[in-house]
Amino acid sequence: MLAFNGPSPRARAHESRTTSVGPRSEPSRGSAPKHDGRRAIVTRSVVRGSRWLRRCCVAVSDASRLGPTTCGLARACHPGPVAAVTASAVGLTRLFGGRRCEVLRVGAAVLVGQLAIGWQNDWIDADRDRQAARPDKPIVSDLIGGGTVRNAAVVAGLACIPASAALGRRSALAHLVALASAGSYNAGLKRTVLSIFTYAVSFGLLPVVAHDAHPREEATPGWAIAAGALLGMSAHLVNVLPDRDADRELGVLGVPQRLPPEASLALATALLLGASGTIAFGAGGLSRQAVGTFGASCAVSGVTLLAGQRLGGRTPFRLLLANALLQILLVSRTVDRDALSQSGTPV
Repeated sequence: MLAFNGPSPRARAHESRTTSVGPRSEPSRGSAPKHDGRRAIVTRSVVRGSRWLRRCCVAVSDASRLGPTTCGLARACHPGPVAAVTASAVGLTRLFGGRRCEVLRVGAAVLVGQLAIGWQNDWIDADRDRQAARPDKPIVSDLIGGGTVRNAAVVAGLACIPASAALGRRSALAHLVALASAGSYNAGLKRTVLSIFTYAVSFGLLPVVAHDAHPREEATPGWAIAAGALLGMSAHLVNVLPDRDADRELGVLGVPQRLPPEASLALATALLLGASGTIAFGAGGLSRQAVGTFGASCAVSGVTLLAGQRLGGRTPFRLLLANALLQILLVSRTVDRDALSQSGTPV
C-alpha cells in the first residue's frame, strides 16, 4: 500500500510557481482623467445615434426592402427628426451622468413619443398635404391609409404612458408635458402665433427628461433648458420655410408664415447663436475654454445655416438637427460633468 507523504512533485512545482509571484500589485487606475472617459462615452453615444439616423433614412428611402405598410409607417413618422431627437436625448442623459439602464429608458420613451407625434402630424395634415400636392407624404401617395397612421399614433401615444412612468416622476412629467405641447401644435396651434412657443416648450423640456431620469436632488441646469428652447424655436422657423407659401394659402398662419422668409432665417440664426452662447458659457462659465467652445459652436451654426440656405428645401432643417448633436459633443468637452451629476454614478 502506498502512503501519502505530502504533495506530489507536480503539486509542489505548481505551488512554487504560484507562491513565487510575490504580493499582488494593485490594479493601475489609468492616467486618463475621469472626465475624458465620460466625454468619450457621450461622443460615442451621439456618433452611434448619428450612424443609426443615417441607416434609418437609407432604409426608409428604399421601399423595396420593406412591405408597403411598414414602409409607409416608417416614412410617415418623420424618421430624421425621430432619430435626431432620440440621439440627442441619449447623449444628454449620458452627459448628465445617467446610468446605462437610464439611458435605455430615456431613449425608449423619447423614441416612442417621437413616433406618436410624427404619425399624428401626418394623419392630421393629410388633407392639407393633398391640397398642397405633396407626393412625398405616404398618405397622399396612397402608400398607406390614413386610418392606419392614426391607429399607429394612438398606440404609440398610449405606449408613452408606461414608457414615461419608467423614467421617474419628474422626468415622466416633463416628457408627457413636452408631448402634450407637440401634440397641441399638430392639433391646431400651428395656425396661431403660439406655434413657436410649442417648440420652445417641447425642446426646452428635453434636457429635463434626460437630467431627471437619474434620481437626484439638483434641478436641471437653467442653461440647458434655455438652450433647448432656443434650438427648438430656431428649428421651427427653419422647418416651415419650404412650405411657407402653401401654408399661407391654406390659412396656416404661425409665426414663420407671418414673417418674411429673410426675417425668419435671420431670427433663426440669432436664436441658434444664442443657443450656442448659452451652451458654451452656461456649461463652462467665463473661461477660456468656454470662449473657444462658443467660437467653434458659432462657426458650426453659421456653416449649418449658410449651407442650408444655399441647398434649400428641407436641408436647413436637417442640418440644424445635426447641429444639435454637434452642440452636445462640444458641450461634453467643456462642461464639468461632476458638477452636473453630483448624485449620478454612471456605470
